[in-house]
Amino acid sequence: MTVYSGYIRMMEHEGTTPVRYRWSYANYQDEADKKRPGKSEAIESFSSEFLNDFLGKKLKLTSNGKIRCLDCGKPTKKSFNQGSCFECFSNKANNDLCIMRPETCHFHKGTCREPEWGKKYCFQEHTVYFANSSGLKVGITKEKPVSNRWVDQGARFGIPLLTVSSRREAGIIEHYLAGFLPDKTSWQKMIQGDPPEINLTKERDKFVRHLETKEFPMENEKGKTVLLNWNRTNIDSPQEIQYPILSYPKKVKSYKLSETDSIEDVLVGIKGQYLLFENGAINIRSYGGYHVVFEVK
Repeated sequence: MTVYSGYIRMMEHEGTTPVRYRWSYANYQDEADKKRPGKSEAIESFSSEFLNDFLGKKLKLTSNGKIRCLDCGKPTKKSFNQGSCFECFSNKANNDLCIMRPETCHFHKGTCREPEWGKKYCFQEHTVYFANSSGLKVGITKEKPVSNRWVDQGARFGIPLLTVSSRREAGIIEHYLAGFLPDKTSWQKMIQGDPPEINLTKERDKFVRHLETKEFPMENEKGKTVLLNWNRTNIDSPQEIQYPILSYPKKVKSYKLSETDSIEDVLVGIKGQYLLFENGAINIRSYGGYHVVFEVK
C-alpha cells in the first residue's frame, strides 16, 4: 500500500505527451513537535511515484477536517479562494479581485495591496491564448511555457494569440474577447471526454485580424490615457496535450471530501487538476490547504 499524508497543495505536472502528475502536499513543524499550531512555514513534499502509475487501482482519500492557509500556514476553519485564511484572503494581493478580473488592476492608482508583489508578478510578459478544453475559450497566463496553464485547465489543444507587457493589459484584451466567446471551462464537459474539434489556427487568425482594427485606451500612473500595445505571436500550429486516461467517469458527479465523506474508487484518469474515478471526479485545487490522506490500495 502507498500512503501520503499532509495538507494538499495541488497536483504538480510535467510534460505534455502525456502529462505526468505528482501529488504535492505539505506538513508543518509545529504539528510534528506537538506545539500549538500557528503561522508556520510549510515543509513541502511530493509523491515519489507519478500518479499515472496508479491508473486502474483503487484510491482512498480521507480528510480529518483540518485546514491550513496556503499563504501563511496558520490553521483556519474555512478555506477562502481555494486555500487562504480570511486574513490572507482580505489582505494579500494574490487574493484581490483583480486576480480573477485582471482588467480591474488598480496598481497604477497606487492602491495595490502589496506593491512589491505586484511589480514581481504582474509586470512581466503575459500571453493571451485560445484553448480547447470544453470548447473554444480565451485566457491569459504568464506561465513559460504557456502549456503549463493549458494543462491546469484540462485543455486538449491550445495556441497563443499575442503577448503584452503586463497582466492588466492581457486582462483588457481578454475581457474584450470574452464578449465574443467564453473565458471559462465547463468542468462537466471536460471530464466527459475530448472536446469537439476546433480549428484553433483559423479562430486565432480571425480574431487577431479583428483586434488589429481596434484600439484599447488605458489610464497610466499619471492619469493620462495611453494606447495598449501588443505583439502577435508567430506560432502557427496548436499544441496538443495528452492526459493519462484509461476511461472517463460513468457519471458526471463531483466528489466531496470532508471529515464524514471519504472517497474510495478506482482511478481511471487525470485531467487538469481533476482526479477521474469510475463513478465521479474531484477537483484537487478546490481542496488546497485541506489535510488529506492519499492511499493506493
